[in-house]
Amino acid sequence: MDLGYNRNHGKWFANDVLRAIRRYGLIGEGERVCVGLSGGKDSATLLFALWYLRQYSRLDCHLSAIHIRMAPDYDSSPLRGYCGILGVPYFESALDLKEHAVTGSVCAACARLKRGAAARVLVEQGIGTIAYGHHATDVAETLLMNIIQHKRLGSFAPKVAVPGTPLTIIRPMVYLTEETVAAVHRRLGLPLLPVTCPHAEVNIRARYKEALRHLAEQLRAPRLASRVMQALENVGHHSPTGASGDGMCRRTP
Repeated sequence: MDLGYNRNHGKWFANDVLRAIRRYGLIGEGERVCVGLSGGKDSATLLFALWYLRQYSRLDCHLSAIHIRMAPDYDSSPLRGYCGILGVPYFESALDLKEHAVTGSVCAACARLKRGAAARVLVEQGIGTIAYGHHATDVAETLLMNIIQHKRLGSFAPKVAVPGTPLTIIRPMVYLTEETVAAVHRRLGLPLLPVTCPHAEVNIRARYKEALRHLAEQLRAPRLASRVMQALENVGHHSPTGASGDGMCRRTP
């Protein structure tokens, strides 16, 4: 893992993360920000990007990370070690999904319960902002899901309050595609936990991920997700009222 300054990082991913932070006011000066580490490539890359910007840009924040353990039978020490290398405080808590009555979407319930578990820890630590590793590809997938499943035009917001808590969720990687995130993760040798969701192959988001990939191939548009993100930002720019909405869903996460 290269922890020194690398001018290529700016063109590759850091500048786009900083652009999202500035455009959406995601991180204020001296703010305490905790990255939600799932064990996957996206959140590990986000932690590195924020650490890098804190080191080599004017981004001024107190950075930490949290992992919510969903099963007892895996080793989370690579995440703790990763945070140790970066000099970032690491928190961990456990959540047993079997102890909770789940209705509706398992994925939505799991995400809600994980947010609640993280909130309990972060509120105790006096941390008000949690950063998630959602990227432009997630934005595009969510747009398709909202159009087809819910008849609603929009996607998730880069910044949104967590209901019932003093926490705010931010998503600083909305300008990066999944391909870029995966390349950064691979090139830097960032950690990846061997944990898989038992519902991953059957959840509806997996179907939309495949549909988006197929659409990009058919249209020969390798940066389709980025174009979708740009289109959402342009929604309302030429409306009769002169409003300049971001085309994002301003609803709870």
